[in-house]
Amino acid sequence: MNTSMGKKAGIVLASAFGLALFSAGPLVLSATAEEVPQGFKKGELAPEPAADMIEAGKRVYFTKCVWCHGVDGAGDGPGADRLWPRPRNFNQGTFKIRHTASGELPLFDAKKPTPGQNDLFETVTHGLPGSAMPSWEGILTEEQRLQVLAFVTTQLVKDRKFTDKQSEAQTILQLADLKPKEATEESKKRGSELIVEKKCVECHGMEGRGDGNAFNLKDDWGFSIQPANWHKCWNFRGSRQDPYNVKNIFRTFSTGVNGTPMPSFADNTSIDERWDIANFVNSLCERDPEGNPLSIDPQTDKPKVNFVLPSNPVEGEIPTDMENEAWQKTQKRLIAMGGQITHKPRNFVNRIDDLWVRSLYNEKSIVYLIEWDDRTKSMAEGKLPWAPTQVNIDVKEQDPKTGEEGSIAAHQNNYTVYNDAVAIETPVKWQDLPAPIKPRYLFGSNEQYPVDIVKWEADGSLRAFKGTGWDKDFEERDNYEENLKVLKSEWKNGRWYVMIQRPVGNKKDQDYDEDTLFEMGKYIPTVFFAWDGHNGDAGRKMAVSAFYYTFMQPPTPQEVYIYPFVIAGGIVLLEAWVLTRRANKRKGKTL
Repeated sequence: MNTSMGKKAGIVLASAFGLALFSAGPLVLSATAEEVPQGFKKGELAPEPAADMIEAGKRVYFTKCVWCHGVDGAGDGPGADRLWPRPRNFNQGTFKIRHTASGELPLFDAKKPTPGQNDLFETVTHGLPGSAMPSWEGILTEEQRLQVLAFVTTQLVKDRKFTDKQSEAQTILQLADLKPKEATEESKKRGSELIVEKKCVECHGMEGRGDGNAFNLKDDWGFSIQPANWHKCWNFRGSRQDPYNVKNIFRTFSTGVNGTPMPSFADNTSIDERWDIANFVNSLCERDPEGNPLSIDPQTDKPKVNFVLPSNPVEGEIPTDMENEAWQKTQKRLIAMGGQITHKPRNFVNRIDDLWVRSLYNEKSIVYLIEWDDRTKSMAEGKLPWAPTQVNIDVKEQDPKTGEEGSIAAHQNNYTVYNDAVAIETPVKWQDLPAPIKPRYLFGSNEQYPVDIVKWEADGSLRAFKGTGWDKDFEERDNYEENLKVLKSEWKNGRWYVMIQRPVGNKKDQDYDEDTLFEMGKYIPTVFFAWDGHNGDAGRKMAVSAFYYTFMQPPTPQEVYIYPFVIAGGIVLLEAWVLTRRANKRKGKTL
């Protein structure tokens, strides 16, 4: 978003919405009609599925689901230890995404896959963003999805029973009948005030980036969890394929998230107030420069990626103020990041899933402004036990033993803390590479085709390296480091802002067997790396992007601005001449 930092701070305060979600324990509502919250009404429990449907669902479960959720549905399958958050443990009957009141079982009817009336079916159909739970639509038929849920709800939910009328009730949010309130400035302002009033910022942070209480929250099973980042609505649970729909936020705020510290606020807010909160939180999600929702890729359920990173020309010094007009007119590019899982030490749980990058250049330098969300500012205590050039370093890979005690979810927030860091990699001899050949994305291929790596770390250091392979230590380039400069490095309210300046080079004075030459109008392969120090990231344990392309856009020629006036002037003169000639002819005829 192109709002100023000051405005962002105010917005963040308002963001308290999510914090409220995590600030209190769930409230189980009474079944008496008098205490049904606004917007809810009592419903009837669905009948138990047929025996043949349950048996068919068992076959689906042990083909597709057992690998994460486990033989007995306890969330302890063979793949579970590598996942964070952990797969759902079905045994207690605790489900997050529901249209039912806090503490209640979700809606499920084996004969009625109606949108808004069958919570578990929608979860299996659409998956859960921000987790390893995928969408099964297109993989399992509608019948198979209903069958596997019939098996889960009757055989794997052990502590409760979906058909037990004595102990279970269903108080259903009538979301389809509730018309969203218009997202006016007044509504969003009131929502921001309510968020503060409900203490949401204590968990979700001042700007809603999930940094308020980022590392002390646990779910009902004792595993570490984190508050939602409201700026990434595509990661909201229960919002896949529809992330900017304000109803998703209203639902979560009304029902709470069972199994987590996120409570329901249905009993202490009105419907109108919940819409205000939802409108405010929805306004925080990233948008394009015109304020429109980002286009979502249906294959990834993340914002669509443009692999060309434009760098705009400026005259004179490149401004260091992010609010400068030159930066504000420069389009941000979303850089998708994934955990490095090709070589040890692998990063199976990557906490940095994207960067936002802008770039400007002048005749001497190119500057990258890199922003990314990170719930904590991480810096290593004391001197690191390896040299900056070392690649093969001894850090703990996320490779747990079988069983919950040693799982990734159990280890989160307990890793040795290293420096947060970000790096930019460009091939040195990119001009010599015939398309579509590129050096290997991970630190280059060999001595023949090395890569140029510029790395910034949270301790303030900025270094230049030569990379010649994923398993080879870097060569430090002290002479080149003299030409690098950090123009800005700031961590604020869950977000890093780092501005790195490097030379564009010129063919006369530099050796392009060593340095990357940035040429105007050419597509220069560029890779980004990021390390979350709190996640124990160091060396090859990091987040990495695919190849993007830095494109230094040529300056607009002066003629582009002059020609329209020249042409317009010519047209006016021509028209005046034609009109004058006609007038003179008419005068001649009258005479």
